[in-house]
Amino acid sequence: MTERPVPLKPQITFGKFQNVDLRVARVLSAPLAVGTRFPCRVLELDLGPLGKRTSVGQYALVSEEELVGRNVVACVNLGERQMGPYVSQALVLGAPHPDSPADQAQALPLTVRDDAVPGDAIY
Repeated sequence: MTERPVPLKPQITFGKFQNVDLRVARVLSAPLAVGTRFPCRVLELDLGPLGKRTSVGQYALVSEEELVGRNVVACVNLGERQMGPYVSQALVLGAPHPDSPADQAQALPLTVRDDAVPGDAIY
């Protein structure tokens, strides 16, 4: 794996960080997307009392079997984003996948223990 030096972003206040709404989300399905610029998966997320949301992200190098049933970390207050023919309603956080092609941002999702409750806040 090649090291990818990434400069630190500017410092923010704790108050600004508190505006980011991170939640536990359980992956219900994760089929490959069709018609996106880069290979992606369309993740259907269960956020417990917050309902279900869709997240489109570059998780194509992770099999659907590895994703379904896992608890991931999702940001739920970024608003909607058009991703090819899909609308992404949440951002699943991830780290760079070691096998990602250089021209893509394929990722490994950040996960939490299976006994975490969907919809619970991440802090």
